[in-house]
Amino acid sequence: MIKQCARSITSFLMQKNIISIEDQEIYRYGTEQILINLTTFTVLAIIATSIKGWHETIFFLIGIVPIRVVAGGYHANTPEKCNVLTILVYLFNMLIIHFIKKYMSFVLVIFFLSIMIVSVFIFAPVDHKNKVLTQDEGIKAKKNSRIISIILAIACLAIAVVYEPKNNILISTMMGAMTASVSLIIGNYRRVR
Repeated sequence: MIKQCARSITSFLMQKNIISIEDQEIYRYGTEQILINLTTFTVLAIIATSIKGWHETIFFLIGIVPIRVVAGGYHANTPEKCNVLTILVYLFNMLIIHFIKKYMSFVLVIFFLSIMIVSVFIFAPVDHKNKVLTQDEGIKAKKNSRIISIILAIACLAIAVVYEPKNNILISTMMGAMTASVSLIIGNYRRVR
């Protein structure tokens, strides 16, 4: 369905002379990616609204998106599998965020953040067949992902100190960053297989 919508939008843009025939495939692919992301974010928004978890969702995304965009990680084989996996990982994290709140301590914060930083430093970046990195791009992605992980860790530690470790903003951001780091580990394992 998404592929058909992307084809229709691309055909419309060609008929209106907005894009050329030579650029058709590029725009079709880009449109498909936009529609996939919109679908995923719409489902996440519906779930966030139904569970009254907007704050957790926003801060979870603040934790996961910067690392995933720069460092990469595991990618599903198809867009449909990606959507389903993203939604399942999100739901799992919302349960963990709710459950772990009463057990969160400074020791656990430092433990989780250490795992996140170490996995980013060891495994990032992880490229994918659709986005193979050149050596220069890999070096830049490694540097940027390390900077992002350190900034996220410092921000999480600051929240833990100023507020408390049982804070939803802290836990959500930290779980997002942890999820991105687990994706790096899995993506690296899958890449070398």
